[in-house]
Amino acid sequence: MKLHYTIGEIAKLYNITTDTLRHYEKEGLLIPERALNGYRIYTLFDIWKLNVITTMKRLDISLKEIKQFLEERSVEKEKAILNQELQFIEEQINSLEKQRHYINHRIFALEDAQTNDLINQVRFIDYSERKIIHLEEKIETDNEVDLAFHQLMQQSKETIQIYNRDFAVLLPIEKIHQRKYNEYSDAILIVGEGQPYDRTLPQGTYATLRYQGSYQNAEKAYNQLLLRIKSLGYHPGPYAIERYLIDINQTSNIDEYVTELQVIIE
Repeated sequence: MKLHYTIGEIAKLYNITTDTLRHYEKEGLLIPERALNGYRIYTLFDIWKLNVITTMKRLDISLKEIKQFLEERSVEKEKAILNQELQFIEEQINSLEKQRHYINHRIFALEDAQTNDLINQVRFIDYSERKIIHLEEKIETDNEVDLAFHQLMQQSKETIQIYNRDFAVLLPIEKIHQRKYNEYSDAILIVGEGQPYDRTLPQGTYATLRYQGSYQNAEKAYNQLLLRIKSLGYHPGPYAIERYLIDINQTSNIDEYVTELQVIIE
């Protein structure tokens, strides 16, 4: 094992810049020895110090507090640092568990969307109240849809939302009757329990239909859905929900797109 390291070797070993090491030196945290030629020389003790600095910085401990710890080390302070690191690890584990849950949910949702038996089939599903993040904005093009969804993600404070792709748009029922299938009034992100929301979708029975392929197929799908609602003596609610189960974000093959239409019945 080497006993001495240059500033470049330490920077490479810890994946940090030489400027960072010089800053630690300026702050009095890590002061290397000097060789006869004036070059900085880091010892194994300096490496131990850098390990401590790296660990404590990960715990959001200030450089001032790190310096104090290095100068006034004690068993009690070491125990306190270890307890902080343990808490940090527990938080990371909880975060990873949440991420695993949402990734599994996404895999299930994609596999469900690929269930061919459900394509072009009208079903009636009872939904409880659903929580959403909502953006009220006139939307007419695919680019505007993508922009609206980006804005919804920005509104959400939960980093876990990055795994949530349950996006939808709302299409007023009068626009459907006018055959204006791309004049949406709102964009929404359906969120899970315990996540922030600003509005809800009402509880009730929804007539639903999934269609595959291009959005040009929307007219045929809406006609089929509304005809079925009417044939059973019901009336459609004020808007339709279009959920993009599989879209450009998951595939470049338009034939693989799956869109689900939902209309509450009255």
